[in-house]
Amino acid sequence: MSMKTDALTQEIDAYIRHHFRPDGVPRGFLGKLPIGETTDHRADGATWALSFLLKKLEMTFSEKLLQLIDDKGRKPAEVYAKVGLTRSHFAKIKADKGYHPTKETALAFAIALHLNLNETDDLLKRAGYSLSHSNESDLIVEFFIGRGIYNIDDINNQLDIRGHKPLTNWRKSKDE
Repeated sequence: MSMKTDALTQEIDAYIRHHFRPDGVPRGFLGKLPIGETTDHRADGATWALSFLLKKLEMTFSEKLLQLIDDKGRKPAEVYAKVGLTRSHFAKIKADKGYHPTKETALAFAIALHLNLNETDDLLKRAGYSLSHSNESDLIVEFFIGRGIYNIDDINNQLDIRGHKPLTNWRKSKDE
């Protein structure tokens, strides 16, 4: 094992010891190894812990999106039309469980589905995003969602007025 790989393994071990905690086990329990434990055994423990964590992966963005469409009783065509996507683009989202949307597209889906702030936050996190109070466009979107206002044209208009990117191809369709 190279020094670089060994250093990475140690870093991952430390990360797992700090963050991994099975239900009911107090923090730090897994970080205390009996004297005489070998590095190889710790690596096996880290491999087990990593394997355990990977088994607990949550639904991806596309999986959660499809579930939300179903749970909300919405027709997929109605939802992707509100977001401004083509049928073929939506088919790609359905087919690729690892699909990674832009933040604007993820927010547009949240609005099209009339998600509340908690549901929106959950969907965004599955795509690797979050609403930030240090981002004016995020605050604008949060304002609308928090008040249950789901008119994407109104949201895009307010974003445009303030010089921000719209959530959909709104400017293009507005100019036509």
